[in-house]
Amino acid sequence: MKRIFATLCAICIAAAGFGQVYQVDTLYKTGPLDNRINVVILGDGFTQQELPKFATEAKNFADFFLGYDPYLHYRNYFNFFAIRTPSVESGVTNPGTAPDAYKDQPVGVKNTFFGSTFGSSIHRLVTISKYEVLYALLANQFPMYDLVVVLVNTPFYGGSGGSISVHTLHTQANTIGVHEIGHTFSHLNDEYWAGPGYGWEAANMTKESSPALVKWKNWLNQPGIGIYKHGETGDAALWHKPANGTCLMEYLNQEFCAVCREATVETLLKQVNPVENAEPVPGSIVTVKDLQTFKIGLLTPGPNTIQVRWTVNGELLSATGPHLTLTSEQAPDGAVLAASVFDTTAASRYDGARADRTRKLEWTLKSNTPNVFRIAASKDTICVGEEVTLTAYGCRGTLSWTGGVAGASLKVKPERTTTYSASCKVEGVPTQTIEVPVHVMPLPNATAVNGGPYLVGGTIELTATGGVTYLWSGPRSFASTLPNVFLHDAVLDNAGTYEVTVTDVNGCSKTAQTEVKIDPILSVPTVPEVVVNVSPNPARDFLSVETRLAGKSNIKLYDQAGREVLTKSFERKADIKLNVVTGIYVYRFTNGGRELSGKVAVQ
Repeated sequence: MKRIFATLCAICIAAAGFGQVYQVDTLYKTGPLDNRINVVILGDGFTQQELPKFATEAKNFADFFLGYDPYLHYRNYFNFFAIRTPSVESGVTNPGTAPDAYKDQPVGVKNTFFGSTFGSSIHRLVTISKYEVLYALLANQFPMYDLVVVLVNTPFYGGSGGSISVHTLHTQANTIGVHEIGHTFSHLNDEYWAGPGYGWEAANMTKESSPALVKWKNWLNQPGIGIYKHGETGDAALWHKPANGTCLMEYLNQEFCAVCREATVETLLKQVNPVENAEPVPGSIVTVKDLQTFKIGLLTPGPNTIQVRWTVNGELLSATGPHLTLTSEQAPDGAVLAASVFDTTAASRYDGARADRTRKLEWTLKSNTPNVFRIAASKDTICVGEEVTLTAYGCRGTLSWTGGVAGASLKVKPERTTTYSASCKVEGVPTQTIEVPVHVMPLPNATAVNGGPYLVGGTIELTATGGVTYLWSGPRSFASTLPNVFLHDAVLDNAGTYEVTVTDVNGCSKTAQTEVKIDPILSVPTVPEVVVNVSPNPARDFLSVETRLAGKSNIKLYDQAGREVLTKSFERKADIKLNVVTGIYVYRFTNGGRELSGKVAVQ
């Protein structure tokens, strides 16, 4: 939301739209406004006399925010400012009409700068009503804002997130603020169910339930991360979240879950360029005589996770880091020097991160060293299905590839090891042809099987072969890295598709699937009454169980969905009171190593 920036004084700026000067406090300024996330903190319900209190609360929140993971690691990517806007009255409007309204909170209307108010239907939903005042203030005093936080002067719990973040001065105020900024900055959704109107696709909410397709599939092997329904009925059952009670977007006493941290970091890194400056100027022609140094000024997180890769004509150099020194022999005339800058943070496993966030700088080199015709491959060995980019350098004439394709680069996806060639034709000089092989490794012979079908309560056995490492995913947030997996005490929810990614010694991967079926009705022996008698059948209010086996016995009753509805331990005989609905049920009788099942009707 950055706007064209007008000159900002360190202390205050005239607000032409208001005809009044409002003091701007610079809380933290780490760099230029056009390459930082500029957070503007505003206050509502603070009178002129209470503005020092607002300034203290603003600084406290900025400090809390910058110490919170993942912002802590990128604190120098933020600028913080506070604008002191006095209200006529102290406090906040409270309609007092919501079912969850606080009984001890005074009800009434307050004349405040931004018109903050508790909700009329959801009390804790604190918003402002004078958006035109807020945006006019920002346009005149701080047009280059990125994130707006409004502190509301009341000790009662509340807040909201949307185009701006709003929170009160409750004892949990700072955490409320970070939660609300999760909505405003990272576009996260609540991980508690707020109602049918609050279901939409977000980084941490989706209708997709397949482990192979869900947005956070790369995190399913992380403890606590799974595919959890928001509820069991209605619209809530259609939506899924990555954590269940272990994320700040659900409970204030939790940290961000891994999925929400990733969304936050990706949002942050796409807005701020880690390249602050470079010498010589990128895009220029640089003459290399003896030694030439190239420098990149980086905005580094703490700890530093930024990776710099240098290439000359597409060939990776051994040097790493933000400085590079080339000799004339390393700088062929007309060659292209490139630096790729990428933040390798472990907080993100987003598949497209490198493509989306890599910042590239280039220089054209000039020297007395001949630029020899050559080909560079992005990879010389690939797995079946992968793509390779072949790039030719140093051709002073007409370049053509295998099959007559023109252009400096050629993208190929060979199914087997293949040799490609490029020809450089310069008038008056014999045509030069270079060949480059691309070695293709086969995918592993990945298999996945199970020993089913299974009965409720049984043990599921999954087996994968074909590789050296394995990564399973499946129903109920299942994840494993073992080739052979046993899931004990199976329930109906364990049924479904299990997928395993099999990786071989060459690093090539292939997925395989196996469908696990679980019978909701337990198998029934032909003559269970040999050792146990269950009567009457049909039953109504009571069920009598009698066995000739000595010792402790147990009987469990399951409905047709496989859910256990009662259990009873007894010796020899038991009369069991039934408190179940009409239907067909399955019983499981156990005594020592003996186990028998049967059906009983309840009327």
